[in-house]
Parts: sequence; structure tokens; C-alpha cells
Amino acid sequence: MLSKEISSPQHPIVKTFVKLRTSRKFRYEQKQVVIAGIKQVSEAPSLDILLVRTGFSHSLKANQIYSVSESLLKKVTGLESPEPMAAIVGMPDWASLNGKKWILGLDGIQDPGNLGTLLRTALALGWEGAFMTENCVDPFNEKALRAAKGATFRLPLRMDTEKKLCLFAKDYQTWIADPHGKSLNEISSQKNGFLILGNEAQGVSETLKAQFNALSIPIADIESLNVAAAGAILMYNLKS
Repeated sequence: MLSKEISSPQHPIVKTFVKLRTSRKFRYEQKQVVIAGIKQVSEAPSLDILLVRTGFSHSLKANQIYSVSESLLKKVTGLESPEPMAAIVGMPDWASLNGKKWILGLDGIQDPGNLGTLLRTALALGWEGAFMTENCVDPFNEKALRAAKGATFRLPLRMDTEKKLCLFAKDYQTWIADPHGKSLNEISSQKNGFLILGNEAQGVSETLKAQFNALSIPIADIESLNVAAAGAILMYNLKS
């Protein structure tokens, strides 16, 4: 498909990219997400609108393809040194997660880098889905997407109320991450698992603490680990 050229930062498509990237409300209204970079764009199952840096050769297909300057790619991606392509893709629907054996629960995670890293780690370690409470940062936030490296579109995701998470997790051998919990070294192997990680500052909610057993990582000389680091250790050990 021959591409048309966009040269103005005031072009409606440029404005749509920027608004989708910066507005959670608009993303969910349109059910669309902005992705950037050769790998993420190339791996997307379908592309609504593709922007490619002028002169960059590719064989991708999209409903609409436009060539743009480096400066416009910077604007639509929010990056100082963007890769030569960005795209608008459809937002995946939330999954039910029914029938999955290994689920990561996220309660009130606020840092998009942490959330994206946790989704990427869960996918890499063979966990089958992530259940997020509604007070988590948006997984389609631009920083979360960059940290997830494509995992957001490959790992089944669900965002729902804390009450729904509690009801769902009761069918699993569920643990909440807590520094005062049972040591990871004392846990035997299990056939399924639901691991809940909490807010970076407050941990999991009091409601969840009252419902499920706590699990800790034996560490020395420091008070705690970053939630993404702790999540990686717990996910690896629970499933191995």
C-alpha cells in the first residue's frame, strides 16, 4: 500500500495519536491504543493507522499508512529518539481468566513502569493472566506499554473491583506478598497459584490481608524490595 504524507503537527491524525497516548478516558472511549517501535508494531495482529518515518522501508499492512518526519514521530510517541514507526491498534478486551492455573493479582499498582515490568515478567515465567484492581494504573499507559515490551497484548488481562478479585482468587491457592508473611523457603510446590502484589507504598489492602495468607521473601540488610523485583522472585519460585 502506498503511503500518504503528513507534514503538519495540526493534522487530525497526529492529534488523535497524541490524545490516545495522553488520555486514559479517550483510549477507553475509542478502544484504541498507541504503540511505538519496530518490534511492537510488527508483532501487532492488525494495525488501524501506521505512521512510518519518511524513507524507512517496510512491508507492513494497515488500514491507513502515512509517512511522517522525525519531528512528528517525536510528537506522537512522546519520545526524544523514537524508532521509525508508530501505530494505532485496537485495545484488547478484558479476559475472564476462567480456566487459567497461574494468575498474577495486582492491587493498586501506581507506577506504570512497575506494572509493565510485572506483566512482562509474568508472561516470560509462564503465568497465564493478570487480574488488576480498578485502582491500578492503566496498563495501556504509554510508560506501562514500553515497560511491558508487548506483553500487554499477549497476556490475558482483567481489570475489575477488589470484591471480584477476592471472589475469583478463592478458587486458587492464593498468597499476598507481605514482608511479615510466611517465608518463601517454607512453601511446597502447588498445582495452581494466585499471587497478589500490592501498592508500592501501602502494600495490599486490609481487605485482601484479611482474606488470604501472606508470603514473604527472606532478605538481609535492606527493608524491602521494589514490587517488580519482588514479584519476579515470587512468581519464579511459586511456579518452579
